[in-house]
Amino acid sequence: MYGIKVLEEEHDNILRFTTFIHGAIGEVLEGNRDIIKEVPAMIDFVRNYADAHHHGKEELILFNYMLEDLGPVAEKVVRQGMLVEHDQARHIISSLEENYVAYEQDPSTAKLVDVVGLLYNYAFLLEAHASRENTVVYPFAEKNLSAERLEAVNKETEDFEEEHRERREYYLRELERLEKTLKHGKNH
Repeated sequence: MYGIKVLEEEHDNILRFTTFIHGAIGEVLEGNRDIIKEVPAMIDFVRNYADAHHHGKEELILFNYMLEDLGPVAEKVVRQGMLVEHDQARHIISSLEENYVAYEQDPSTAKLVDVVGLLYNYAFLLEAHASRENTVVYPFAEKNLSAERLEAVNKETEDFEEEHRERREYYLRELERLEKTLKHGKNH
């Protein structure tokens, strides 16, 4: 199914990003603070690709149909699970932005620990989140939404992808650029 396949492919890209985060943290722990200057680009990637592009598509399309059609199970899985985790990710990124500004003003080890800790928290949350969606949420939707609803998900996803093609392409290039900033490659 096209709509869900696109979401899964986006998870692959987000997991590449979390791998980058782990590599960046590794470099910081080895004494290279230069990579921290990429935090604003990381925040931008999260807000515009992982959140606006990927989570936005889930919230505007797939999750809406699940909530409309699939009753209490979808209500629990979507509202009390996935949407809560989306909000947790947004909170982590807002906190990261605040702590990065504080680090820029006082580049102390204590402030660096806050930035690195928030990066790790984001990666940890998104890795588990993507796994839950890929193994539980998306299969549940594919199995239980009607053929008409699944076709609507496909069509709306196609429209969304076309409308936001430039954004998607820009952030995939940005992800490649970030990966290349690691001194030890992406498998740090």
